[in-house]
Amino acid sequence: MSILHVDLNSFYASCAVADSDGKYTAETPLIVCGDPKKRHGIVLAATYPVKHRGVRAGMPIWQALSLYPNAVLVPPEYARYTEYSEAFMQIIRSYSPVTMRYGIDESYVDYNGCEHLFGAPETAAHAIRERVKQELSLTVSVGVGDNMIMAKMGSDYKKPDAVTVVNAENWERLMWPLPVESLMYIGRASARRLRAMGVQTIGDLARQDQAALRALFGVNGHAMWERANGRDDTRLISEPEQQKSVSHSTTLERDACGDAAVCAALLRQTEQTAYRLRHAGLRACVAGVHLRYTDLQYESAQKTLSRATDVTDELYGVLRPLALALHRGRAVRQIGVSFGRLTGEAEQLSLFDAARHVRMRALDEATDTLRDKFGFDIVRRMSTLGFAHTEKDDFTPFARH
Repeated sequence: MSILHVDLNSFYASCAVADSDGKYTAETPLIVCGDPKKRHGIVLAATYPVKHRGVRAGMPIWQALSLYPNAVLVPPEYARYTEYSEAFMQIIRSYSPVTMRYGIDESYVDYNGCEHLFGAPETAAHAIRERVKQELSLTVSVGVGDNMIMAKMGSDYKKPDAVTVVNAENWERLMWPLPVESLMYIGRASARRLRAMGVQTIGDLARQDQAALRALFGVNGHAMWERANGRDDTRLISEPEQQKSVSHSTTLERDACGDAAVCAALLRQTEQTAYRLRHAGLRACVAGVHLRYTDLQYESAQKTLSRATDVTDELYGVLRPLALALHRGRAVRQIGVSFGRLTGEAEQLSLFDAARHVRMRALDEATDTLRDKFGFDIVRRMSTLGFAHTEKDDFTPFARH
């Protein structure tokens, strides 16, 4: 198996540097944030000089400026990010027919069978790195691995502008000394519980008794142990195979009777499913909702959007009136949302829509960053705090429907 994971370094900040016509460089202390003119909002991305001072995505601007007072603040340019992302993917696709976009700034590549065209996997990784640098003025970190977890951990291992090979022979040497929270899908809460067990590093986790992990974390305990040992049998799904729609549904722990309860559950489902859309680099042209009542009757409704979007609040704004029209005060047992006619093309915004869209997009980007690192429930909207669903329907961010 030969899998590559290619990750654009500090993507938003690097795009700002590339578009500055020499005004900024990679050494410029630059922060991309929601509203730099008002000096509030959240950090979306930063160049490495700023990161080295402790500034991180998701941090309030005031806190970032306290760490680096002279940092240059620039607003996000989402249309340009989409253009850069598409150009990046064109380069990636030229090295393999099987690629899987993983958000706007990274992609997996199934390199099996391509060696006769571009040489060894490490050779291809360096070629991709150089092409992205020359053609887009951006840098990437590439992980070369025996499976997807090894490739992803490899691209994270050394940044920026680097290639790291991770395999069964060097996994323990490279990965086991790292802090346990460095492992994919280990969020802050899980790391805290693991540290309470004396698990400080990935190696500590790999050496734990599986039964003890399962007792503490359920089925996720076994998955943690597998990842800590570099094991991953996930199949890379090529883009032509990717879903034409994305959906998520949940059976409620308590029946939702009032409008507020139905809307809270709907917002929760919309957040989760829109999160998956954004990670796939897709936007929806059709939004739908379905409700199953306590008498097991089922109703659904959908609407074609005026333009494609992946913004949570915009999707919820379409789904809410549909759900309330169906609900009519009946007790709801199950609720689900679906988004269809998916597209990866750049958004077309009117001047009227642009300001609010940028604000809502910045909110999504900030929460996505936190959720990627610490788990989905690290951020909750107040209106969804009372929402409860059954354990068997627990959210898996990248499950495909």
